[in-house]
Amino acid sequence: MKPICTKAAATFLSAAAFLFACCSKPSSAEETVKDKMAFRQNELTVFVGEEVAVPVSYQVFDRGVYVDGDYDFKTNPYDVKINSSAPEVVSVSNGMIKGNAKGSAVLSLSSDKIKTGGQLTVTVKQNEVTPGAKFNQDITQPLTADMIALPLGLQTGMQSFDIDKRGRFYMSTEDNTSQRVCALNMDGSKVGSDMVLPSGGHGDGFSIEYNSDEVYFWTSGTMGEHTDNGGYAGGKANNSDVRLICRHKFKAGATEYAEDAVERFYLNDNGARFVDIDTEHDVMALWTYENGSDYIYVYRPSEIRNARQMTVRVTRTSHNSGKSVTAYNLNTVKYVACFPWKRKGVTTGETNSGAVQGLCVYDDRIYVTSGAKNDEATLMSVMDFNGNILQKLVKVGVSADKQQLIKLNLSSDGTFEPEGLHIHNGQMYLGFVGDYPTSGSKKHTCVIKLK
Repeated sequence: MKPICTKAAATFLSAAAFLFACCSKPSSAEETVKDKMAFRQNELTVFVGEEVAVPVSYQVFDRGVYVDGDYDFKTNPYDVKINSSAPEVVSVSNGMIKGNAKGSAVLSLSSDKIKTGGQLTVTVKQNEVTPGAKFNQDITQPLTADMIALPLGLQTGMQSFDIDKRGRFYMSTEDNTSQRVCALNMDGSKVGSDMVLPSGGHGDGFSIEYNSDEVYFWTSGTMGEHTDNGGYAGGKANNSDVRLICRHKFKAGATEYAEDAVERFYLNDNGARFVDIDTEHDVMALWTYENGSDYIYVYRPSEIRNARQMTVRVTRTSHNSGKSVTAYNLNTVKYVACFPWKRKGVTTGETNSGAVQGLCVYDDRIYVTSGAKNDEATLMSVMDFNGNILQKLVKVGVSADKQQLIKLNLSSDGTFEPEGLHIHNGQMYLGFVGDYPTSGSKKHTCVIKLK
């Protein structure tokens, strides 16, 4: 018997193959889209009553490669289901995890339209905060020699400072449009070279993680051109500029940009002018500018990494142009407090210029110092987390006695400009810059610790 090899037979077989291909139904996950989603981590801890964004990585297949994308769980275009093994403990709705009761549950992802994978174990704890120390020092107390915490003779124009748990000081200064950070022993001797942050701005918003074994600090950093007035974080240099809240590890002699930070956080395009973290009470405060007003946001550092991540692109032309990095979007995590504040209400006195020179959060209070070197005294105001002014324009005693400043060789003429403010273990540290008569420099840095 001869094999079927005629033209008609070949045509028949070809048509049959075509019909078979048209009738067989491929899996929708493989045929419709190639996007994929998985959990970013294996474990997560939340507190009872707390809601946090589901930590997922959403990858978009674009022209042969995968790129990070932001998935909208509210519209949920790919019908992604997040299943909880114990909904009475952990429930999920619109991409938000809620802790309902003490215990744990395992979350899993499923979808008929995109590839999903991984599991997330969520542990729910009762919110038991161990209180840190309370601040109750008298900010009007007069200056005495034993309050000088950092020795004389440091010839630098400090913009802010902080201290770690070992007692070592860290100072931020502005160099043209770069921020510089140096470490100082308790005797005032410098430790290594400066760390340089070309995108770090003015340096006035600067804070150390006090209780950390490693030295991490928080500041702002721009992803765009950094040429505006020393990089003040309150105003953007151009329309494509985005400022982030950055967490850096201190490395003497290193140079790092915002995109090189250990972690980055996005609040809005203006970022934060001041960042201050109180590890004793698990709070951090951000002063930002949005919608024509100044705002204070307060978050819990232990919770901010529950925020969804987003992709941010470098727009500066001078360095890393076009590079993309991820940042935690703080708008997707619950804040402790958010309120608008009018700076003139807490910073302007009869003889005061009104410039904010220090802002810190401690326990449940926000402390703000203001003034310029020729003012009668530095002023301090205190607010609660609702924006209520508890103390207004109180004169800081250590700055008011001009003759004492001259006598202690902190100033040649009594001028004394505030630069930075922090509270640790219930004790307030205040930074100042004055004219120092014997150092050969017009600017002299001093840190005073209240008694």
